[in-house]
Amino acid sequence: GMRGVYTGGILEYFMEQDLYFPYVIGVSAGACHAASYLSRQRNRNKTVNIDYASHPKYLSYKNLWRKRQLFDMDFIFHEIPEKHVPFDFETYFNSPERFLVGTTDCETGQSVYFEKEGTNDDALNLLQASSSLPFIAPVVNYRGKQLLDGGFQI
Repeated sequence: GMRGVYTGGILEYFMEQDLYFPYVIGVSAGACHAASYLSRQRNRNKTVNIDYASHPKYLSYKNLWRKRQLFDMDFIFHEIPEKHVPFDFETYFNSPERFLVGTTDCETGQSVYFEKEGTNDDALNLLQASSSLPFIAPVVNYRGKQLLDGGFQI
């Protein structure tokens, strides 16, 4: 997850240069950083991944004890983008770039990719599924599939 901060920095530079690629694929933290890139939200990745990292709901053993997850995925993927650091859904969905988010299907162990288009009501759930590490975060039920982090395959 935190390795993705480097990706966030590179994408921040691309935004400064007004450089957008027509085809973007993201997995796990990379998908989250790419979503902020496509929504043209400068400094959002830094705020969410560095400034909020010390918040007790973001990452703590209390989360593990109370919610059986080291990262509070509801806080990261719903409370932060909906209340604290609003995600610009309108710009994201209207961006002309094609965006695929990678996940892993728990039943088959295979990669499953989802397009940005058609995720209007559940884009944050898709990003959460792509970032849900086994044994650290819960499996995400998304469109009838049980999904985990896109970088984890059998």
